[in-house]
Amino acid sequence: MVKKLHVHFMGIGGSALSGVALMAKKAGFKVSGCNLEEDTAYIGKVKKSGIEVFKGHDAKHLKGVDILAVSPAVVYLNENHPEYTKAKKLGILRIWDKFVGEYLLKDKESICITGTHGKSTTTSMAALLFENAGLDPSAIIGAKVRKWDNNYRVGKSKYFIIEADDFYDKFLSYKPSTIIVNNIEFDHPDFFRSEEHMIESYYKFVRLLQGTKNLILNQDSVGIKWLFNILEKDFLNSINLYGYTFSDSPTLKIDKSARIEVIKKTEDGTKFKVKSDELDLNNVYYLSIPGEYNIANATGVIILSKLYGIKNSDIQKTLLSFKGVGRRLELIGEKKGIKVYDDYAHHPTAIKVTLDALRQKYPKERIWAVVEPHSYSRTYALLKDYKGVFDEAHKVIIGPIFKARDKKTFGVTGISIVNESEHKDAVYKKDLRDIISVLSKESGRGDIILVMGAGKSYIWAREILNNL
Repeated sequence: MVKKLHVHFMGIGGSALSGVALMAKKAGFKVSGCNLEEDTAYIGKVKKSGIEVFKGHDAKHLKGVDILAVSPAVVYLNENHPEYTKAKKLGILRIWDKFVGEYLLKDKESICITGTHGKSTTTSMAALLFENAGLDPSAIIGAKVRKWDNNYRVGKSKYFIIEADDFYDKFLSYKPSTIIVNNIEFDHPDFFRSEEHMIESYYKFVRLLQGTKNLILNQDSVGIKWLFNILEKDFLNSINLYGYTFSDSPTLKIDKSARIEVIKKTEDGTKFKVKSDELDLNNVYYLSIPGEYNIANATGVIILSKLYGIKNSDIQKTLLSFKGVGRRLELIGEKKGIKVYDDYAHHPTAIKVTLDALRQKYPKERIWAVVEPHSYSRTYALLKDYKGVFDEAHKVIIGPIFKARDKKTFGVTGISIVNESEHKDAVYKKDLRDIISVLSKESGRGDIILVMGAGKSYIWAREILNNL
């Protein structure tokens, strides 16, 4: 009898890592894990599955372990931690994406969705479409898919659809047959030294294309044009290149291009048309979630579906029934006529387009934007990008910055964002108690409260709802 490999996941409470751990268990590995925080938005399902989860990190966890799969976030917090350093010394250490690439993606045709924004939503759309079309894919996503009540799916076909993250160069662990790049903007300043460094990583990733070699690009993204300009002509001639755009004169010109036309925006969603002679596309679609950025995400998936022979009727049905993913404009409840939404947005661009989408859904209501800024390094690097970000909100509350992986504060606080945003009704509050106090006194029936962040904000949203 072959011994089951024992994989221990360090940082098992993370969004994607939790799903990987559950997939590993289903694939026949013996699985355990540990996490600094006892409670996260994703750890409950891991414990429920019977996986043993330890609180905190300790070298003793490695007893009998064959592979330590670690989250880069853990490495950034303390790369000298005994559990990490011992695993490194024993030669059993893997960044979790390496584990996925080596074991879970073995003999699979990998379809990777990457970019700065919209990866989880786009990956979910793609996976649901393949599922609905009977292609039975496996998938791993950094957010919960509502239909599955999970962020992963184990399928029996050769297709594996995966959210490919640029942070820590994690996406370089995969061997993609098809890549969708949603957009590229500077992010993760705690890892990328500069925009050039970030583009270089995307360059390396795109160059990993193998097999069918499909590359689908958002032609309206300045960062993607920068990437495109450094890709060699010989490489571009060796792949199948496709693009999509809202414009007649896009930032990036691509021969096989799909033109998006927004027909009608309503409170319930968006009707749009995608046309391309080269891709034999001339169809109208209805997307049941708001926001122009989601139309762009959907169009990348429409092109993907065409390449894999999925019928247009399946595409139309899937987009019509798609209700989004967890923590992306997720309505968590209503109390006293006040609706509270939770969203993962933490980059200024993501915050702005999320507010734009919420305004589409609620054209006349009063919107409160409650933001937990994520990391001092990101706040410092992107501070100037906050100007005008909150224009669609009536009132803005900025809370304390979530430290994340930072070791210094760079001299910024939530007040820095308030000042830079130039919003006429933005305030800084030093803790959640003060935020709740303002909202319980000043919000009223018909108001919409949108809580955004990637740290503890999902807890904030629920506490705010409970205390209205």
